[in-house]
Amino acid sequence: MTFEPNRHQLAFVLPESFRKAEVIFQKRFDDKQEVHLVVEPNRCPRQVVSTRHLSSGLWHVILDWWDGKRHYWAEKDILVD
Repeated sequence: MTFEPNRHQLAFVLPESFRKAEVIFQKRFDDKQEVHLVVEPNRCPRQVVSTRHLSSGLWHVILDWWDGKRHYWAEKDILVD
């Protein structure tokens, strides 16, 4: 996962075999702010989601995906200005 703060986006690569994926943004120190985004399968391995809708602060990002056989995830903290 690569956070591009100047572009207000989070980019990541998923295998072509993924069947479903979700990006979860959890605001640190504020349990009430959580955003779930579904990532639809397509032919492009590089995926990009906007972070413009997130308020300023520290966010924990969870990328969760399934390839039909196994479940995978990656985590990262990002700072949104």
